[in-house]
Amino acid sequence: MPLRLSLIDHILASLNLLPSPLFDTPLVPGIARVLVTACELNLFDTLDRRSLTLEQLAEHLDCHPDGLKLLLQVLVSAGYIRERKGRYRNSRVARRWLLTSSPFSVAPYVIHSPDIVDIWKNLPAAIRTHQPAQRMPYEEDPGDPEVQRQLARHYAGLASLASVLGREVIYKIHLPRGACSLVDIGGSHAAYSAMLCRKYPHLQATVLDIQPGIDAGLRTVEQQKLNKQIHFICTDLLRDSFEQQFPATFDAALYFHIAHLLQPEQNRALLTKVIAILKPGGQIFFVDQIPNQTRYSRIANTMVQLMANTMEIVGGTCYPFSEVKDWLQSCGMEQVREHRLLTPGATLISARKK
Repeated sequence: MPLRLSLIDHILASLNLLPSPLFDTPLVPGIARVLVTACELNLFDTLDRRSLTLEQLAEHLDCHPDGLKLLLQVLVSAGYIRERKGRYRNSRVARRWLLTSSPFSVAPYVIHSPDIVDIWKNLPAAIRTHQPAQRMPYEEDPGDPEVQRQLARHYAGLASLASVLGREVIYKIHLPRGACSLVDIGGSHAAYSAMLCRKYPHLQATVLDIQPGIDAGLRTVEQQKLNKQIHFICTDLLRDSFEQQFPATFDAALYFHIAHLLQPEQNRALLTKVIAILKPGGQIFFVDQIPNQTRYSRIANTMVQLMANTMEIVGGTCYPFSEVKDWLQSCGMEQVREHRLLTPGATLISARKK
């Protein structure tokens, strides 16, 4: 966690004797900026399996020692770096979550996080008007070099997050017996399709997305050597028709982290098209941030509510289970069930085509 409280800190906070708003405003975002900078400098990978002095680390990172020392002091206080006798090394948290070599690395998402934070500058306008105040990067000109860089961070971050947090989701997904075809709606980075293809070696997955997302997915497929199982089709999900190209073709569909980007009527229309290309008895698996499903976890509930506010800025929101269930049933699905996850802020919903 970015802010580590001591026992005394916890007691004072519980007694409301600490000014908590000061921690939530300059302190926590400041630690976050330090963490992003450390990832961009490749600091944690430089300390992989070794400890270095300040001078050695500064030489490796091409930084001034005095400036780097200030960064390291915050990282030590926040628990990401350990210091002993003038030598620095990664903490257990950094080794698991921030090393490129770790299968649990979320460093690409950390680097992407300032793009998300930048959206929040428009929150006051969105709250006052209840109208979108900003467009998402994939709605911008893909030929713009800055948009290209932003999309690269975006998809790399989402891929790392999916690879770490998606394991529980994939474990809970049970495809119909004999299922051999999957369509991944807006699957871009293809991390979820890749995990399912490893779980079901005979599965063939088709990812539908725009070209920048497909470019990210092709990298995933190449890295994991899944070229024979995962295929991509460039399409406009909202405008293009699927039925002529895929007439009742697929045994299962993934509709992951799409709903919060769209308005209710857009979700209903897109789900109608997706369900039309499912075989009778085919399943759809829906994952998103669902409000009021995580009362047991303050962190998870805060994440969902923060996502809802973020999406308010770009024209989306987070939908309750009852609304998602209504969409699915109106599109011809039955056995609509929710599956609680330990993964913070996410809910899995499954349904079967009549």
